[in-house]
Amino acid sequence: MTKKKETTIEDLAAMIAKGFEDTATKSDIKRLDERISRLDHRMNERLIVIERDIAEIRSHFVYRDEFEDLAERMKYIELKLGIESGK
Repeated sequence: MTKKKETTIEDLAAMIAKGFEDTATKSDIKRLDERISRLDHRMNERLIVIERDIAEIRSHFVYRDEFEDLAERMKYIELKLGIESGK
């Protein structure tokens, strides 16, 4: 039969110290916070560009019902003037 080794205070201290090796320090958290802040800033800059692009697209946007109304009126004018449609 194998004899079980008794755990000493030093063994426990070593186990606890080993466990803390993977624990984040305050400087780790500070660096992570700085990286997140930089990322947030970059994302906000990109969002501003996207919003500006969308506003530009909207300024040239024609709603479908307006387009259909205009197409019908154009068809009527072409018919009255005897113009063949490009379709």
